[in-house]
Amino acid sequence: MIRIYLFTYAGDADEALVCVRCAAAALPEAVITVVDDESTPIAERARTALVEAGARYCQTSWPRNGNLRGPDCVRGIISTLARGARDHDIIVKIDSDTLLLSGDWVRDMRYTGLVFHASGYQVPSHPSERSAYGPCYAISGWAARLAAEELEQADLPPLAPEDLTICRAVQNHFPTEQIRLDEPWTPFYREGKWTAWNWFSIAVTPQKYADFWMVTFGNPRPTNIPKSERARAMDALFRCRFPQNEDGSSC
Repeated sequence: MIRIYLFTYAGDADEALVCVRCAAAALPEAVITVVDDESTPIAERARTALVEAGARYCQTSWPRNGNLRGPDCVRGIISTLARGARDHDIIVKIDSDTLLLSGDWVRDMRYTGLVFHASGYQVPSHPSERSAYGPCYAISGWAARLAAEELEQADLPPLAPEDLTICRAVQNHFPTEQIRLDEPWTPFYREGKWTAWNWFSIAVTPQKYADFWMVTFGNPRPTNIPKSERARAMDALFRCRFPQNEDGSSC
């Protein structure tokens, strides 16, 4: 089984709806669950729209510290991902300001032996170490349970980041050949399939992003672009990538 968990809160309700629609188009066989923040939950009307788009809905009470940080948040996320998962289930964690545009890399994990797949980077202070970017990653049920057990007992920093902490816990249990951290797209690495929307380019269009596996919109924007623009840009890319889910037109 493929399970997708989308973590959100009231301020990202519009983005979350596009995220769910896009994930459902990329992985129609997946079970999608929206994990809302009990302290700042999305409105009832938005919840209804998420369920109508094909998602399950639940709330959590652990503190998220603004950007999914801290021991309670890390343990809450990994326990959510691990709960009820079988060894060979594939679990996708995604932020509500991010679009999953391809499901193939997730499906492939069932056959390649990978237990963790994400975009990653080299740790500056430890050149031999790599860690994951947090907007979207996939983890096997087996790896999620082992990481949950380790992190339940670990002494974590007060603002431990969820993505780095979970990635390192998985790295403690599995060899490097079972963990894939892809370089993101840059002008110097154009083969990258993971990227962030370029808010600072006047030439940016959905067409230029339709072939990526994942695009996050949570990166900094110019001061003249309001936050409301995120959901609009996400929706334009979703419609471009999956026109069959809208009116059949192409971008």
